[in-house]
Amino acid sequence: MMSLMNLSLKSTTNKGILFCFTAYATFSIQDAVMKWMVADFSVAELLFWRSLTSIFVCFALGGRRLIQHTLTSPVFWPLVYRSVFAALAWVFYYLSAKELSLAQMTTLYYSAPIIVVVLAVVLLQERPTRLQWSSVVIGFIGVVIASRPEGTHQVMSVLFALFSALLWAYTYILLRKLSGQSSIFVQMLLANLVTTLLTGASLPWTFTAFDPTSISMMVFIGIIGALGQYFLFASFEHAEASVLAPIEYTGLIWAFLFSYFIWGSQPNVFLIVGAALIALSGLLSVIANNRKTQLKN
Repeated sequence: MMSLMNLSLKSTTNKGILFCFTAYATFSIQDAVMKWMVADFSVAELLFWRSLTSIFVCFALGGRRLIQHTLTSPVFWPLVYRSVFAALAWVFYYLSAKELSLAQMTTLYYSAPIIVVVLAVVLLQERPTRLQWSSVVIGFIGVVIASRPEGTHQVMSVLFALFSALLWAYTYILLRKLSGQSSIFVQMLLANLVTTLLTGASLPWTFTAFDPTSISMMVFIGIIGALGQYFLFASFEHAEASVLAPIEYTGLIWAFLFSYFIWGSQPNVFLIVGAALIALSGLLSVIANNRKTQLKN
């Protein structure tokens, strides 16, 4: 009986890992297409069509009662508040795509877990262990190395990417406070709805004429983005966060591959070393969190 239970848990965990891996592979495709299109279209316009399409995907997956569940959610306004910062994070992330390679912008984004530890001290009054602080220091060194701009014109793009990571870290802290109080589809719907409203307000100044092919690509981005969100949230229903956290760094591998095969960008030594240190920082953070949890139990 016990062996059957262990087998079932292992199977569930493996499913969670597969979902998580698929999520970050999907997000990498989304980022690659967005970087490709950001040269010809404004970030606000791209995010508007992406989020609008994602809303329809939410309804397709969440069913008719999604609106009622969203409006009656006990954390409706906190989720809206979080969604505003998430939308701003997307904007600054893709603004950095105008000048940074996909590998660079993705690497800098992965500094978010480092910032989470610092924000947890300030906002949640958590007390990180020495290992957690070590992971922050290693990650910070990795960010400094990876963000070494090739020219002064990249400085603003680097700052955009790092500011995006800061915003993502803050939304993660907010998500901790709201954990388990709303469904996956409610979170997805509100996040995409807020992004649609914020970016849609700028369309009179950012709208660009486009052809049916461009519209199709924007719709594709929306479908890919919504599926990525779904796979990511679903993965947490099958495996613990500590198990899934290292899988997030597979996004770096995809980014490096897409940068090379699509744009022919060969990562320099600084970017490779920085990415390795940031990944090591993330793994140390996972180990530190596991130890801290074990001590509490």
